Amino acid sequence: MMRRLDSNRCRSKKGSILLMVLVLIIVLSYVLTKFVERAQVEVQGEGYYVERARLRLQAWSILEVAVAVLADVKAIDEAIYAPAQGWGDPIDYSKIEIPEGMNVTFEFIDESSKLSINELDEGSLFLLFDEMDFDLDVSQTLTNTLLDWIDEDDDARIDGAESREYSTTELEMHPANGPLRSLDELSSVIGFKDHFFDENGFPNDNLKRLSEVVTYHPVLQLNVNSASPLALQSLAGLNEIQVETIQDYLAGLDGESGTSDDNYFANAGEMTDVIGEIERGVPITQQISVLTVKVTVQEKGSSHSLIGTFSTDTETTENGETGDLEYPFVFLELREEPGINNANPN
Repeated sequence: MMRRLDSNRCRSKKGSILLMVLVLIIVLSYVLTKFVERAQVEVQGEGYYVERARLRLQAWSILEVAVAVLADVKAIDEAIYAPAQGWGDPIDYSKIEIPEGMNVTFEFIDESSKLSINELDEGSLFLLFDEMDFDLDVSQTLTNTLLDWIDEDDDARIDGAESREYSTTELEMHPANGPLRSLDELSSVIGFKDHFFDENGFPNDNLKRLSEVVTYHPVLQLNVNSASPLALQSLAGLNEIQVETIQDYLAGLDGESGTSDDNYFANAGEMTDVIGEIERGVPITQQISVLTVKVTVQEKGSSHSLIGTFSTDTETTENGETGDLEYPFVFLELREEPGINNANPN
């Protein structure tokens, strides 16, 4: 009888140990699973940062290629006029090879197709807003509030606004009394928020049209090769027939811009041959003085963009932004834009 009890106790003890071992195995399996999952996340995160750094390096390299191509064109033609010179596709021009699976795109914005909004006088601003089909009283208000925002004094113009006028509004702003640093800054200027931004504060079509005509960069002469009809009429004083003639000439024989037969003006004589004599003092040229280049590198759903704005008519022997290579340009602005898909690791 005693032996049978001892046997039952032994079996019970073995069953308890087996149950404990099974529970321990389950717990360890759960912990191990969580550890593996966490390790995978950390590896993915590490891979994300490595991938982002690689795309960033590629974007810098491609921007370097674009700048080198522009420098080469300038050395040959002595100026940068328009993409029709052949620099519109720097990859094709330079004949470099892009890694398989990688996509590279370029966007060129000729800032000299516009005039500096910080340098326009009262008459030019009023004419610009009038050409944009604003009522005369609105054009007058926009002109004077903008000039008061930019000028250094605190004396309000008629229909303008300085510190005292801003203190009575809900804008909670006061005039910068200095040049605009971006066109988005116009949302703080009395009158502009109502006409150039929607109810949510986002730019509307009026600001888009304005941004095609003016820039905050230091441009004093319009490049006729890229200026919009609105800019040529309102800021350069050309008539409608002259503007249409220019557009037809630039489009080439096929009548379509952006094709291989596009033309460009390389000097004032060529422009005179096409549209006739223009008045002296008209702020118009045939060269690009300030250019923005946007380079975007895409691969496997991730992307990285570099945006550089530089002056093309300033000589330099050293450029700290792009290295020690000697380019005939000076960068005015550089910024980076990681793509939406690679802004943050999962």
